[in-house]
Amino acid sequence: MVADRWRPFCSFARLCGRFATIPRDRFAQPELLRVLRYFAGHWTNLVAVGQLVAVCGVLLGSLTYQFVLGELPCPLCVIQRMAFLLACVGPIGILLRAAEGKSDNGFLARGFGMTILASLVGAAASIRQILLHIVPPDPGYGPPVLGLHLYSWALVVFGCLIASSAIGLIALQDYPDAPPRIPVYLLCGLVVAMGITIALATFFMQGFNPLLPPDPARYELLHTFER
Repeated sequence: MVADRWRPFCSFARLCGRFATIPRDRFAQPELLRVLRYFAGHWTNLVAVGQLVAVCGVLLGSLTYQFVLGELPCPLCVIQRMAFLLACVGPIGILLRAAEGKSDNGFLARGFGMTILASLVGAAASIRQILLHIVPPDPGYGPPVLGLHLYSWALVVFGCLIASSAIGLIALQDYPDAPPRIPVYLLCGLVVAMGITIALATFFMQGFNPLLPPDPARYELLHTFER
């Protein structure tokens, strides 16, 4: 009777012993764990990459409108472009320092802080431009994209930059894992190339005038030489 009473417990103990001898790899999920470790080690790098990709998308769209559709940017548009480029300084520094293995909390905080400051300036310019064209029947400046004008999309992206920078500050890492150098250099080079393009395009629009025309209709520098 006693043996029959303890038999279920003995069977359970033997089952636990067999379970303990099974290799842990059979119960682990190496792919998922690898992905989680990657995100944990590259969190600040991924935030910086996302910021640069978002800015590149907006700037590439604005340059397409300028050179393909012939829509020249107004002074407020140029201010927003410059704010986007300044907002990229922080993420570029974060990625380059991380690629060299020299990143630290102080540098990461300064990089994200610079992005927030530049985004606030750009958001102020976007809001100003939205308010200039908010009263009907004003059609707005330039053709809309998916129902919104470029300066409205710029405000959305500036808000995303501020939010993502705050997330990056919350999850600061002393020494994030080094990202692959070649993609980092290519992405940073793309931002620099668009910055040079924007600077040259602005100079051609402004020419040798002290201020950019309020409603640009031509490239003043080319018009100067045509005279």
